[in-house]
Amino acid sequence: MLRSSQSFLDPLVDCKVAALNLSPLDTHNYPPEVTWSIDQNNESEYVSLASSINEDNNVTGVIIQHEYGIFGGTEGEMLLAFMEKCTKPMLVTLHTILPEPSEKMKEVTQNIISHADKIVVLTKSSKKIIQSIYTVPKEKIFVIPHGIHEIPFSKPDTAKKKLQLNHHTILSTFGLLSRGKGLEYVLRALPEVVKKYPNVLYLILGQTHPVILRQEGEHYRNELAELVKELHLEKHVKFYNQYFSLPELFSFLKATDIYISTSTDPNQAVSGTLSYALGTGRAVISTEFAQAKEIVTEKNGRLVPIKNPQALTIAMLDLLSDDSRLLDMHENAYELSRQMTWETVGKDYVTLLGKMIIPEIKIDHLLRMTDKFGLFQFAKHTSPDRDHGYTIDDNARAMIVCSWLLRIKESDEVRRLLHIYLRFIKTCQSENGMFVNYLDTDKKPTNQNTSEDLEDAQSRTIWALCEVIANNSLSQTIRDEAKSLLLLHIKNKYPLTHLRSKAFTLKGFALVLEHLPEHSKYLEEKIKDYADDLIKSLNQYSFKTWRWFESDLNYNNALLPESLLIAGKALNNDDYKESGLASLDFLIGKTFSKIYKPIGHSKWYKNNEERSEYDQQPEDPASMITTLYQAYEITHDEKYIKNANLCFSWFLGNNSLRKPVYDSISGGCFDGLHPDRVNLNQGAESLVSYLMSSILITKLNS
Repeated sequence: MLRSSQSFLDPLVDCKVAALNLSPLDTHNYPPEVTWSIDQNNESEYVSLASSINEDNNVTGVIIQHEYGIFGGTEGEMLLAFMEKCTKPMLVTLHTILPEPSEKMKEVTQNIISHADKIVVLTKSSKKIIQSIYTVPKEKIFVIPHGIHEIPFSKPDTAKKKLQLNHHTILSTFGLLSRGKGLEYVLRALPEVVKKYPNVLYLILGQTHPVILRQEGEHYRNELAELVKELHLEKHVKFYNQYFSLPELFSFLKATDIYISTSTDPNQAVSGTLSYALGTGRAVISTEFAQAKEIVTEKNGRLVPIKNPQALTIAMLDLLSDDSRLLDMHENAYELSRQMTWETVGKDYVTLLGKMIIPEIKIDHLLRMTDKFGLFQFAKHTSPDRDHGYTIDDNARAMIVCSWLLRIKESDEVRRLLHIYLRFIKTCQSENGMFVNYLDTDKKPTNQNTSEDLEDAQSRTIWALCEVIANNSLSQTIRDEAKSLLLLHIKNKYPLTHLRSKAFTLKGFALVLEHLPEHSKYLEEKIKDYADDLIKSLNQYSFKTWRWFESDLNYNNALLPESLLIAGKALNNDDYKESGLASLDFLIGKTFSKIYKPIGHSKWYKNNEERSEYDQQPEDPASMITTLYQAYEITHDEKYIKNANLCFSWFLGNNSLRKPVYDSISGGCFDGLHPDRVNLNQGAESLVSYLMSSILITKLNS
């Protein structure tokens, strides 16, 4: 069960775990993350667990790792008692997908799918099977591979010395022993192999499965031991009847020359042991079960028919015949399995869970912060700070939010707000078409307008007016009103000197190219001029390790590559697009790791100097999400959606302080992160930054 009160990830996932015991008599020394333990055969405990989770405000979603043998009842149907009662979003990973399930299994599985918000399977073949048998919308099912631990690659020799196996060629199989392992077929394959390679040693690693041990004791292991004697393999087979810690297990895998995956079930969806072996960088020989057919290739191993000792013999002799090729297979296995590391898999799960728990867009705080004249600039906690008046910056952004919302759904309330913000902009416009930014509580311009550079405010307002003009969901009357304000400003031909101002204006002009055909030539020229200025600056300041427009990273950074992407799309210019993507990827490299970490505003970040961690402000993740949205629209590369979701989680608590910035009660957004605290005021810039982010992330995940 994932939880998110002060963190959305920690750094990948902060979790509480519900463990299932085989019987009420079982007692285990569980680690601290196990918050609940229930009897797998007691239906009332499933219901109680669901109630406990429903009442826990820290729990944002539930991940269920499903195997039929884990849950009580016929085909694990007691899980349904939990799912029917649980009100939190549920993501279910189905580890086993059979192509010909029994009627009862099919019924239980269909109910699980119906109750789940998202379904994860571990292989592409499992996805095909589930879509052919069950009723499941394609947008509900996802493939995320079995995870592996991130360990450094090494050749077998070093590990062999530590285990005193350095004079052997090591074959190995690990995992809990049971008859389905098919180890007897490997043993029958070995005599011909050891004739040619007498230093071969086959390690069978792992204790007998506890359920098998209860049912039949060590009969299977004893049968294998007898077969070893019968085949005269005593010097070539070694049993390790014990449970291995991860470090111990990896020591043996690192010492392995060839890992043998031996499942006798062709419908086995996935094998964790096979995944771990490939992840360690070991060539494998595997029987032809579902997962193996997807991930074992000629580059990293061999596939053999199930229950076929002769085929195993041929494969072992083949791989052992060329030491250089075998080492290449080790390296290929390691390289091809990097997308399966737990860090990557964990991010995929959290991204998917994040899609389920994106808060519903609410405008409560926007209404609270807006009077009949406009949107107040600041707030004292959740109340408007009326003493500091209004800015066109905030009202322009709020108008964009309303325009976007009205594209999604008609709302009289949102439409009323949009009219307020447009009237505010009109009030701020001078006869020469320019805009003032600051108005006091008497609706009069303040002295700040003469002491500060207003380029960003001018250009952000242009963007907002263009958003309205380009929105066919709005009445022609209001679009014409926005058009008249824009044309009056354009007529003045106010020169821009700052990159961000050019970028904002470029964004706006690109929106209205087809809506203002009589001005299209001028608009195209300005888009090209501004894009060329951005390219010139990018080339001026970039060098090998610094692909950026300036000598530092400061505020609203993602706007710059975004504007090049927009210019590239508007003018069909691939150079603009490529430069936009290259600079965006550079910025991603500087601000994303396991979490999104925007540049702190206390000091701008220069190359090779210490970067400031704080203050972090909501405008930066909003800008990044807006740019990632554009990048995905152009490239359709899923990595931009994943980064956008990770970035959005900054608002929900996946940040440096592990504290939420979005206030789900008020619908507002805190003003940022300081080194020791969250700024609890919920001003206009933070609010509209969150709302923009929420609208775009909802669209990306729809």
